[in-house]
Amino acid sequence: MLKKYFVALSMFALCMTACDPSEIEEGSPAANLTAEQLQSRVQITQTVAGQNKFTFTTNPALTVQLLDQDGNIMATGSSGSIVAAPPLTGFIVRSINHDGTFTSFDQSVTVNEYVDVPEIYRHLFGPEYSSRTWVWDTDQAFWGNGGYISNSGPAWWTFTGAPNADFDGQCVSKGYPDDTIEKGWMKFTLGGKKVEMSRGTSGTISWDLSSVVKDGWDMGKLSFSGTNPLLGVQPNGGDAPEYNYQMLVSDQDHLYLCAPEPGSGEGGTAWFWMFKAQD
Repeated sequence: MLKKYFVALSMFALCMTACDPSEIEEGSPAANLTAEQLQSRVQITQTVAGQNKFTFTTNPALTVQLLDQDGNIMATGSSGSIVAAPPLTGFIVRSINHDGTFTSFDQSVTVNEYVDVPEIYRHLFGPEYSSRTWVWDTDQAFWGNGGYISNSGPAWWTFTGAPNADFDGQCVSKGYPDDTIEKGWMKFTLGGKKVEMSRGTSGTISWDLSSVVKDGWDMGKLSFSGTNPLLGVQPNGGDAPEYNYQMLVSDQDHLYLCAPEPGSGEGGTAWFWMFKAQD
């Protein structure tokens, strides 16, 4: 992420140099913009009141960056359009000065309806784009191993149904007593992409829908940082925490994950975690 941030800054500086050359006055670059001057040159328009679509223009033309309230870069240029992902409460608009410093201003916005948003947001955080709590999907085999890519759920060593004392024993023996069928839950919150665990730990999640292992088998990668999901360990690897998973199913009611053992190819050993949305 840090590398991408610096690349974005470098491209921003390049655009500024190419698209907004300094006005030379007696051999000196023009003075830095003030926040008030920058704001007077940038117009942000909500294309439909209350929706998450915006356009921006600059006059006189100026290369700027638009970021969301959390600092995620959304657009770079002298004009353009944005379809914002939830949640959006405001923009940070900035330009780079000739001495390498930034000038910026904040603009708050109100969004009541999100349109043309990738379904992954609704699936992970619920239809209100707020939060969703996940628990074990005990309506089927919900944890165990099987063939990587060749299976879509636990197929070899499996745990099915509730109550399940054997599975609860696995949680306790591996040091996760609060991840059992009755106690275990994980809550995803859109603000900050936060995850909170029944065991008292918390962290963040991120996803990459371009990281598909095999078309038709998975939907991309879901990664955890700061914590791991319910019983998210590699049993044959010393119960080491696992943080990276392929999403096999992500819909309104289910989240099915898979992680291979290190070095496993197709048909090799993988582990599966099957969750459902809590009613």
